[in-house]
Order: sequence, then structure tokens, then C-alpha cells
Amino acid sequence: MPARDIIVIGGSAGGFDAIRRLAAGFPADLPAAVFVTIHVTGKSDGILPAIITSAGPLVAVHPTDGEPIKPGKIFVAPPDYHLVIRQGHVHLGHGPRENMQRPCINAMFRSAASSYGERVAGVLLSGLLDDGAAGLWEIQQHHGTTVVQEPEEATFRSMPDSAIRGLNVQYIVRLSEMAPLLTRLAMTHETNPFQQPTSTSSEEGTTQTCPECGGVMTATRMGDLIEFRCHVGHRFGLRTLLEQKSKNIERLLEMALAQSEELSRAVRSAIDHPDGEDRQDLKQELHRRAHEQEVLRSLSATPHDPAQTEAG
Repeated sequence: MPARDIIVIGGSAGGFDAIRRLAAGFPADLPAAVFVTIHVTGKSDGILPAIITSAGPLVAVHPTDGEPIKPGKIFVAPPDYHLVIRQGHVHLGHGPRENMQRPCINAMFRSAASSYGERVAGVLLSGLLDDGAAGLWEIQQHHGTTVVQEPEEATFRSMPDSAIRGLNVQYIVRLSEMAPLLTRLAMTHETNPFQQPTSTSSEEGTTQTCPECGGVMTATRMGDLIEFRCHVGHRFGLRTLLEQKSKNIERLLEMALAQSEELSRAVRSAIDHPDGEDRQDLKQELHRRAHEQEVLRSLSATPHDPAQTEAG
């Protein structure tokens, strides 16, 4: 096998500390280019390259679009941009969010796998939900190497666990062991001791709609993993889909509760000043709204505020 001189690293919650500790262990003469995607918001102040640079001997940067790939350098996905790896250069993409993230780990992993195949070592660190698992599957399908942080050590173990459950991860290691492992993989042409997967992906229809844009989605099965994709390009692992749809339902329940409470205030005002309306009918309407709000609160776990009832 060729040396794994394209190292792609992804993380989310807990990832800042993990990548800092990992970068501290790299040698100054690492014969590989390193690419990092950590989930950050679009309004992030972009301090991650400075944190990584201060931690170890390698310089980390937010690359420019089209910047050449060089060994011994760490390229960090800027806020609100996917870091896409092509032959010889990096590309900054502003395409659809995946797993509700931009930058997205899967997008970087997938591009590295298609561009560099078995030269890629994919690394997944601490994080919530399941971004990175489908990307590691792509790396493994292209005969690259997969590395996951030991879940027991991770600040948040959901992302490492999702990858371990979904595919045959080749190395599950603690951070103290990870830099030496990646350095060895980058410097040697050792035979991969793990059997490469033979599973293929298959696409099927689904009744799900995209929680971000509302478009129809298809489901792609990749071994033991499943990824939902809409026609716009949004992608979701199962855990992320459940999380986002649950948030959407909660938001709709809160909106319904707010509308019901506004209507109750209007009805109470009408009872005081009926203007030809039947007071008894209005009181019955108020009773129905009170029951409706009780049900909505129980579903949304929104606490009852007596002051809101008295207002208006």
C-alpha cells in the first residue's frame, strides 16, 4: 500500500481540545498534508488555526480557494465553508449543509476519498450525533485507512460510537497514540492488516422529507449505515435526522402554543367587552383553548407561566 500522506480529521463538540492535543504530537517533518474540519458556526471568529499552530510544530491555516496542497501543513475548514479536497489543491465550497453543518466532516472525507483513494487516512474525533461516519465509509470503500478516537476517552462519544457501529473501523485509539500512528502510516508502505469492505451502497425511496428545505429525500444504505439525501443536496445521518426533526416538531408546538395563548387573550378581552357576542359561547371557547394549551405544554414541555394567563 502507498503511504497515507493525506490525513483528514473531523470533530465536533470536544473537538477543539482533541485536535489541539493531536497536533501537539505531530513531528515537524511529517510527510503528509493534514486537513481538519471541526463543526463551527458561520459567525465563528476563526481562531482554530491559531490554536493548532500554537499546540505543535506544524503551521495551520484557513486555506484560500484553489490553494496548492503541501505536506507538513494543516489546512483548516473556515467557518461556513466546506473544505473540499481535489488532486493537488483545496477548494472552499459553499454548497448545501450536510448534517446541518457547513463545514461538514462527511463532505471533506468524501472528497478526499474520491481524489486520493488509498493514500487517505480518515480520523474521527469527539462529537455529537453522527457526522463523519458516512465519510469514513467512503474512505474505506476507496481502500483508505480509518481511525477513530477511543469513545471512552472522547468528551462526547456519539460520533466515534456511530462510526464504530456503522463500519469496520481499522484503528480505535486514544489521542496519545494517534499522532504516532498517523506518522507511521504517512512514512511507511506497510500492508493494511484489515480486510477491506466488500459492501456496496444502494439507494431506495423513502417517505421522509428534508427537515431543512422540505424536499423529498432518498435513503442510501452504506453497509450498516444509512444516509438521507434530498434533491437540493442536504444530507443527514439517521441520528442527525431524528435530532433535527425533533427540533422542528418542538418549534411547531411552541408556535401553536403561542398562537393559542394569543387567541385566549383575545377571547378574554371579548368577554369583558362582548360587542354583541354571546358571553357563554366565549367562555366555552376560552375553556377549549385552556385545554388545548395544557395538551400543547405537555407535548412541548413548556412550563406554564401564570403571568401570561393574566396578561391581556
